[in-house]
Amino acid sequence: MSERGKLTLLIADDDPEIRYLMEAAAGRCGNFGRIDVAEDGESALNLLRKRDRADYPDLIVSDLSMPRMDGLELIRELKRDPNTRRIPIAIITSSNIPNDRQDALEAGACAFIEKPQGLDALTRILDSLRDCCVSDANAAQR
Repeated sequence: MSERGKLTLLIADDDPEIRYLMEAAAGRCGNFGRIDVAEDGESALNLLRKRDRADYPDLIVSDLSMPRMDGLELIRELKRDPNTRRIPIAIITSSNIPNDRQDALEAGACAFIEKPQGLDALTRILDSLRDCCVSDANAAQR
C-alpha cells in the first residue's frame, strides 16, 4: 500500500482507450495513489520484475485477450511466483466465450469484469475491489 493508505494499481490492456478509461475510473474512486499501465501481460510482468517487492501493486486489472501474453498467462505467471502470488488480479474482457470466466477464476482472478463498462460503473467496481486488496495485504503480513 502506498502512502496515506492509498493503493497502487497496475492496468494491463492493449487498448489505449480502455487504459485511459480505467485510469480515469481509478482516479475518481480515490483509492489509488499510484497507477501504472502496461500494453500487455508481458509488459506488466516486465514492469513487476524491475520493482522491489515493496513497490508491487496492490491490485492488477488485466484484459483477458492481449498480444504477446494474455491475461490468463499473466495470472498463471504471477501465481507461480511466491513474490507475486498474493497480488489480486481482476480480469476485464469483452469476450463472450462461455469458459473464459471459469478459466480466469480457476487461474486465480479475484474478479471478472465484462466490457464495455462506463466510467461510473468502472469507478464503482474499482472502489469495491479495495476490500479485496486490503484483505490480501493483511493476510500477507501475517
